[in-house]
Amino acid sequence: MVEASWATGVGATGATLWATIDANGSKTEYHFEYITQAAYEANLSASREGFFGASRTVDTGAGSGAVPESHFQQVQSLKPTNTYVYRAVAKNAIDSSPPGPEHRLTTTATTATFALPDGRGWEMVSPVDKNGGGIGAPEGLFGGGDFQAAEGGGAVTYSSGSSFGPTAGIPPVSQYVSRRSGSGWATENVSAPLESGGYAAEPDGAPYRVFSSDLSRGLTLDGTRCAVEETCPPSYSLWQGGSWQELPTVPGLAFAGATPDLSHAVFEGEGGLYEWNGGLSLTQLSSDPGATLAAPIGAISEGGTRVYFNAGGDLYLWNGGAPPVQVDEAAGGGGEFQAASAGGAVAFFTASGSLYRFELGAGAGGPIATGVTGVLGATPDGSQVYFQDGAGLKLWHSGTTTPVASGANAAQESDFPPATGTARVSSDGTLAFLSKAELTGYDNLDAGTKEPDSELFLYRPAKGGLICVSCNPTKERPEGPSTIPGAPANGSTRAYKPRALSENGNRLIFDSADGLFMLDTNKRPDVYEWEAFGEGDCASAPGCVRLLSDGRSSLGFSFVDASGDGEDAYFLTEASLVKSDPGSIDIYDARIGGGFPEPEGKQICVGDACPALPSEPEDPTPGTLVPTSGNPAPRYIKEKPKHRKGKRRHHRRHRHHHRRHRAKRARSGR
Repeated sequence: MVEASWATGVGATGATLWATIDANGSKTEYHFEYITQAAYEANLSASREGFFGASRTVDTGAGSGAVPESHFQQVQSLKPTNTYVYRAVAKNAIDSSPPGPEHRLTTTATTATFALPDGRGWEMVSPVDKNGGGIGAPEGLFGGGDFQAAEGGGAVTYSSGSSFGPTAGIPPVSQYVSRRSGSGWATENVSAPLESGGYAAEPDGAPYRVFSSDLSRGLTLDGTRCAVEETCPPSYSLWQGGSWQELPTVPGLAFAGATPDLSHAVFEGEGGLYEWNGGLSLTQLSSDPGATLAAPIGAISEGGTRVYFNAGGDLYLWNGGAPPVQVDEAAGGGGEFQAASAGGAVAFFTASGSLYRFELGAGAGGPIATGVTGVLGATPDGSQVYFQDGAGLKLWHSGTTTPVASGANAAQESDFPPATGTARVSSDGTLAFLSKAELTGYDNLDAGTKEPDSELFLYRPAKGGLICVSCNPTKERPEGPSTIPGAPANGSTRAYKPRALSENGNRLIFDSADGLFMLDTNKRPDVYEWEAFGEGDCASAPGCVRLLSDGRSSLGFSFVDASGDGEDAYFLTEASLVKSDPGSIDIYDARIGGGFPEPEGKQICVGDACPALPSEPEDPTPGTLVPTSGNPAPRYIKEKPKHRKGKRRHHRRHRHHHRRHRAKRARSGR
């Protein structure tokens, strides 16, 4: 009869327990049993039933309906920071079903003090004066916008539909770079000077395509009327040190991808595939007019000397000046690139549902896996790769395959392919991915919609295996999904993927619409950090989950990017987290060791929000009060006196006496 049970509203001393009960058309009653996990395990150790001596709620009617219905009871007098095992028990005259499934909940502490982890402090990165505008959002500005954090920390670039700062930005999307110093953040408007109308609204209204990992260089699509009207070839320029260098061009030129330092970029054109390596000309990688870069991220080696590309339906490797090598020859062609090592000598590709590993000089042998439905990513050295097949999520490592999570939907579709998907793989082989499956037993059905919410998982080989990072620590059902971004669209390109997982795999930054901390009460998305035991100030195994936003603002927060070590974590919000922030949408950094002293009592003015007060006006005698011959003399209307209540009664009696006297005289003939 009990089809499901779950908990909501878990606090320090109470919770609301729910059960879905099918009465099967007979009058039914139900109750809940609950016991501390310590007592439950002690019962099992003593060969007793786990719920021996458990507390229970009163029997309550569940009706006699023919369809399942949900019911709830509140339990009190629980102990703070304790884990309880609970179940629902239903009974009626015709059904002797066993108790419902067992679940756990963990009560919170009685009090909590909000503090950012690792000694982080909030710093407002974008300037106060934004000319009445705000910071945009990824994919939110004419289909694009460029948002990147410097890998080494202390700098971030972002887009806005408003122009502000000392240099006026002409394009529909202006670009800014903010850098941190010991006294605060300084912002530079790096928008290129352009002709009016030089950009179409969609899909490339944002000029910048991508920045280098240290934000010292940026690649822009040149905006000119002739490019919009297709009367001249499109071209690109490199921003560096405050100036722009125009790159060579060919007909139909379109940016495809670049190395992290932006010293090499690959372009597709009408005449094939081309590479720019900082010189005055383009190197042709393929003369096939339909040749394309194999993936926007990962298909170009870090040094730019190796490039994977597609031509004629097959997968090739351009290796310097040597003739291209067909990568998928062993598979009979038709290979689809998935990932490559940082140096480009190792690559993984799929063909006909099988996963292959290619190594330069050795080629590709037989498939390392079959029935593959998606690839999540590989380590930078190419020794490990994660993939999903019909049985589950798996890790291939140097010839050995290890199950990670079972089920054909263990990883969700957004996790792959590696170039643009939401999954991340660190250098030590740690995998971060999203799933709507109950991989660790957590009931992830949304408390409101009753549909599965995505949760964030980490798999750490030899470091504890699979853990759910975003599963609510109270074990109650979530109130919203948890997410990490894939590679956001920037117009027609997806050339950058934010750093959600640190390089060493010990920090993971994500958004969650569920309140994972008792002080997260805003019912809106907030930014969280998972940190491994021993990293920063985390002293709990296997790791700690803490808030990086405030959890209180009704305006919500959205993670943007992080530095390579995760010490800088950038997010967007309309909330004012520092005194100097008067409002609008800004980008913040929750930085380890961050925070600046703020002036007291200083009024912040934005635009003309608080101009100087005008001088006191003269106050002459009003002209209407000056007597003149033309004005008529005033007239006064004399009001009749108002009688008091007692006098009115006296007058009424007097009039009545006179009427009686006149009537008597008339009757007597006098």
